[in-house]
Amino acid sequence: MVAEIVENSLNQTASRAGWLRWRAAWRLWSGRRTDQTAEAGATSRRRRCVAGACCVLLIAACASGCRTLRTKRHTRNLTAARQLSLRGADHLQQQNYSEAEPLFSEALKHSYADERAHWGKAEVLWTQGQREQAIAHMNQAVELSGNNPDLLVRLGEMYLDEDQLEAALQQADLVLARDRQHPEAWALKGRVLRLRNALPDSLDCYQIALIHKPVNPDVRLALADIYDAMGRPQRALATLDQLADDQPTEQIPARAWMLKGQSLAALGQSAEARNCLQQAATCACESETELLLDLAQLQYESGDLAEARICLGRALRNNPHDPYALQFQNVLDQSFRQYSRQDSLASQDLSGSNPDMPRVTTQPASWRQVPIPDAVPATGSENHR
Repeated sequence: MVAEIVENSLNQTASRAGWLRWRAAWRLWSGRRTDQTAEAGATSRRRRCVAGACCVLLIAACASGCRTLRTKRHTRNLTAARQLSLRGADHLQQQNYSEAEPLFSEALKHSYADERAHWGKAEVLWTQGQREQAIAHMNQAVELSGNNPDLLVRLGEMYLDEDQLEAALQQADLVLARDRQHPEAWALKGRVLRLRNALPDSLDCYQIALIHKPVNPDVRLALADIYDAMGRPQRALATLDQLADDQPTEQIPARAWMLKGQSLAALGQSAEARNCLQQAATCACESETELLLDLAQLQYESGDLAEARICLGRALRNNPHDPYALQFQNVLDQSFRQYSRQDSLASQDLSGSNPDMPRVTTQPASWRQVPIPDAVPATGSENHR
């Protein structure tokens, strides 16, 4: 009995020892497998990370390559556009608009980001009378150039010619906010203020423009016009003399001669005034209708009816339906009929105004508002100058 108990105890002990050894072996194997699984998982994760990184790098490389290709293509197109714009600018400088227009159009087909192509296209369209499109292209040129001051001034001049005074003044102020010494911007602001009849302010702007650009015939001419409007003929004459000193006599514009004649007439120098008016008529172009009408009126007031009729005829050839010209033609015809009843024109005092002559309104052409008599049909499209 005792022997069986001892044997059973030994068997149980051996069995427990075997189980412990098996459990220890299982744990060792299981641990190694876990380590291997963990290592395999880590390796897999590392492989997935490497693969992901490679994909990211590949995508970035492709995107960068696409951007590089687009940038290179854009650069090539812009370079081609600017070469065409330069050629167009050469033709534009020579006023060869028919050759300039296709070059600027082709430049815009290559690249719409070339501000010089927009500028050139705007200038060509402006000469063709397509002013709305011209202003749109000039606005685009200003935007692409980062508000280039010269382009802003040109845009303001376009607005001014379209009677958009506020828009023109805004362009001038934009330039002057960045550069207070820009002479063209001051001149543009002076023109706007002159049209608003703010003569003292306009005078100040023109004088500042002249300080920053002393040789500026257009500004001196504008100053002389303001002095004349303010009733300061001596200052107008001094300004015109300075203008004549800045350039050869043959390059003096017709309006300068006309203003000089006006100033001399205001100072009582009638003979010299008539000579200046004749010189102005010689220099005036056939297309300068307003200037020719102003000359005709001044010659009429000085008693030079023959020269007045010549200038009026030139103006009517350019614009046969101008209402002011038609009214003035009636006045001249009436004056000639009046003098035809006398012995000769030589018996008349041609040294000054004749109070018996029919009168017309005397104002600068840009501000003239002429009432049209009922006898004169207003067939023209313009009702004021």
